[in-house]
Amino acid sequence: MKIAAIIVSYNSARELPLSLGCLAALPVDHVVVVDNSSTDDSVEVAKSFGYQVISLPNVGFGKAINAAADTIPDADAYFLLNPDCHITAESFGPLMETLRADPKVGVAAPLMRYPDGRFGISSGPAPSMAKEWLAALKVDHLVPRGLKRYLATAAPLRKKFKMLEYLDAQPAAQVREADWVSGFCMLVRGDAFRSIGGFDPGFFLYFEDVDLCTRLLAGGWGVASVGMSVAEHKESSSTAAVGKSNLYRAGMYVYFTKHGTRGQQLLASALRRLPI
Repeated sequence: MKIAAIIVSYNSARELPLSLGCLAALPVDHVVVVDNSSTDDSVEVAKSFGYQVISLPNVGFGKAINAAADTIPDADAYFLLNPDCHITAESFGPLMETLRADPKVGVAAPLMRYPDGRFGISSGPAPSMAKEWLAALKVDHLVPRGLKRYLATAAPLRKKFKMLEYLDAQPAAQVREADWVSGFCMLVRGDAFRSIGGFDPGFFLYFEDVDLCTRLLAGGWGVASVGMSVAEHKESSSTAAVGKSNLYRAGMYVYFTKHGTRGQQLLASALRRLPI
């Protein structure tokens, strides 16, 4: 399996050694770093590792990945890794095995773990405007921790209310189907990626990974969260904090404009205008 690793940097000089440093131990055949007009030493740091560097205007995440993938059009898989992440060979292996075991799996992703040992949300059910509004209004802050644990593990409730899956980020030693997996670290089958035209350039940042998975599923490809694989993520911002970002809301709006019902589109538009 010919694997091309792609990392997108934007003022990531301090983080790049973390991600680039782990690649030597992985069975990757080619590495491309795409720099989105950094003003720090990101390009110099990337070049010091001896990898190919593509310098672009700040085109966002998806366009940068597409540009790198275009330079390796025959890759069997593209390994996407954020600059502030790293993964061991032991955790990378299950991602490869997941693609090998089922030729219809289009993307496989690991669990996300922060430096303090907490697990972050790296996959989930289909996006929900109810979840987005609850997060924006900080309703989750009012829910007692004990009740959150109960809701996270109550199977009948989770079956009825899919968004409750977001309360459960604990690892499970299995491969699970998901509606989306996070682009912080993912192994995408080359044929699947090319069959849908890669990332949608209409997204700048946030929700481009969710959109990719939505289109893969529509094309008959599977989306897998691999519980035997864990990638360390240095960034420790909470989901709630990310949800306050104008960029996050812009990506959310593009997603629901593209995939949502009329009602969801109106709610996404209203949420986008809500003060941060």
